[in-house]
Amino acid sequence: MTIEPLKATVANTIRARIVAGALDLGQRVSDKDLASELRVSRTPVREALLQLQAEGLIVMRPRSGTFVFELSPDEIKDICDLRGIFEMGAIRMGVALQQERLVSVLATRVAEATEAFAKPDFSQCEALDTAFHETLIALSGNKYLIESYRTISDKVRALRSRLPPTRERVGNAIAQHRRIVDLIALGRSDDAADEISVHVRNVHRLLAVSAARDAA
Repeated sequence: MTIEPLKATVANTIRARIVAGALDLGQRVSDKDLASELRVSRTPVREALLQLQAEGLIVMRPRSGTFVFELSPDEIKDICDLRGIFEMGAIRMGVALQQERLVSVLATRVAEATEAFAKPDFSQCEALDTAFHETLIALSGNKYLIESYRTISDKVRALRSRLPPTRERVGNAIAQHRRIVDLIALGRSDDAADEISVHVRNVHRLLAVSAARDAA
């Protein structure tokens, strides 16, 4: 196997661990340890870490080490604010472009999440939560919005994985998703955009509480 595809495989593995929370925000990582664990040489690991640094998921500090990214309270707020702007715009664009398809796909995600919640399978609920929001973006039909969202999507996923996995929070999120779909089905794109804004603000509030708890 050549270095380039191996580098991509290693980068995908590390990225997935960061997004899932298996590597904590701010955690120090070692190319030597990763190479040993993944049974590869250190070269593709170093190349993968450089790629992830370019994506903003890894931070390399001279004479200090290599770390998973971490965000200040202000940076968390900025990401949530930007995410809200993207998703509000995506709803309006999606309704104007392909309302029926948007409703159909989002309703399917909500139905799947409701089924997972009943089991309960909160891990699947979280995956479907991510799918719901990324579907909003994908069906906006605006390639520049889609490309711009990708610049924060992995950090959004990583932050979402740090939310408390409680039945109340997950149930509330699914209920909000259902209201958003109902509003889109009625063609009330502005109301649906307002609802997604409230939803994202709720996420920011929970992240802020969690960050304050971790800092204490």
